[in-house]
Amino acid sequence: MTAESHSSQPSLAAAGEALLSLRNIKKSFGGVQALRGASIEVARGEVTALVGDNGAGKSTLIKVVMGVHTPTSGSIVFEGQEISVPNPEAARGRGIEAIYQDLALVGTFDLAQNFFLGRERMKSYLGGLIRVQDKAGMRKEALEVLTKRVGIRIGNPYANAYVMSGGQRQAVAIGRAIHTDARLIIMDEPTASLGVEETDRVLTIIERLRDQGLTVLMVSHNLEHVFRCADSIAVMHRGEVNAQVPTNAVTRQDIVARIMGSRSVS
Repeated sequence: MTAESHSSQPSLAAAGEALLSLRNIKKSFGGVQALRGASIEVARGEVTALVGDNGAGKSTLIKVVMGVHTPTSGSIVFEGQEISVPNPEAARGRGIEAIYQDLALVGTFDLAQNFFLGRERMKSYLGGLIRVQDKAGMRKEALEVLTKRVGIRIGNPYANAYVMSGGQRQAVAIGRAIHTDARLIIMDEPTASLGVEETDRVLTIIERLRDQGLTVLMVSHNLEHVFRCADSIAVMHRGEVNAQVPTNAVTRQDIVARIMGSRSVS
């Protein structure tokens, strides 16, 4: 690959239509500048990986997208329109869902309760005088989504999340995002703390989502997983995206060099 100029702007992947564009995003916390003008394109229907060393700004950048942090400056363009994301509810209202490492599952809740958390379906009796959760209906719908779209079976849907495997909990969180008709799913270290078999299962789920036309932004430290799933890779270093390149155009050594701050790829 030819050497690139030492411009502050990253080389952008020649991807398809961008679902999400972050343009020159800056974010300061007091005197600390966490983001120094980060720009990234997330192509519709593709998996974009965001990589970088600890402290590079990855978490801050995705929290800007999710409305956890308000950018100091810069613009967020989603589905062709510049938007503001003042809070996580606003992000979810636009079809942007995030799956964090803690998964936001309630350990004492079963599959249906976690899947419909905050969106519980109710049944009415006696002309609406009595309303109770439709647990059977919610359970059936959750199992259909997990089986047909996520491609995973839950052995005991009555068990609480504490006894589910890590891969099953990840699948439930992913299925919940799909069920809300998310247009962009952000995954923060989706294979963290999983064993080999469960890691492979989660990576297969990510590939399955792409095959269904969903758009995924995946934050990961594991380059093996990134090269397996991602269509393009954006590299962060010290609060900037110093490159975004098609996965099939680079090697792992190229990406490691970028993570360490190099602006040239040989």
